[in-house]
Amino acid sequence: MVYTVKFLPEVKNDLSKAKAYYLRKGGVQIAANFKKEINSEIKYLRKYPKHYQVQYQNLRRALVKRFPFGIFYQIRDEEIIIFAILHTRQDINKISERLT
Repeated sequence: MVYTVKFLPEVKNDLSKAKAYYLRKGGVQIAANFKKEINSEIKYLRKYPKHYQVQYQNLRRALVKRFPFGIFYQIRDEEIIIFAILHTRQDINKISERLT
């Protein structure tokens, strides 16, 4: 079974900030690689959403290859709801506000 993916609106901001950082610090190629790895991990999650353990307040965290970012999500029926895409050093308590 392949799950559908939904994003909270805040995720767009998470990604914009991260891509802007990599564009500034690493250039176009690094920013493109970041986007590619995020998309690759989301594609994997669609097939294997239970691969990652529950980490925080019923959220699972998938780590992004080659970049220090985690994709925080929940499984609801046949959907994956992505709540945040954050740097691994960021305070995950930020996600609490998004859970309500």
